[in-house]
Amino acid sequence: MTEFSMDQLVELVVAALLLAHIGALLWSGWLKKGIAPVVGLNLLTSGSAVIYWCLHPADLAGSIELVWAFAAFELVVLVTSLLAVFRVRVPQAAIWTLFAAHAFLAGLALLFMLTFRITRLI
Repeated sequence: MTEFSMDQLVELVVAALLLAHIGALLWSGWLKKGIAPVVGLNLLTSGSAVIYWCLHPADLAGSIELVWAFAAFELVVLVTSLLAVFRVRVPQAAIWTLFAAHAFLAGLALLFMLTFRITRLI
């Protein structure tokens, strides 16, 4: 069995995340399942990030402003998704915009990781 380095594991997770966004987009649009797959993926990805940062606050403590901005973005996505799940009126444009931003950031991250080989990503 081949062991993955942490860098390869991160690349694999980001690629899977990007594929999940494509899948949710197809599921929502092509299969006409409404916005539920998009809200679900937004909830899963942002919830995972927020839970991670809640469990590892030291990771945020010494971070640059961009990391704090990303953490705030994930918190906004989580709150918006939870409101949608609990049937509070959330504009679909907001949900789609946050979904597109997630997909865009995942694509940029994957492009960066595949373009620039550095010795350690994490």
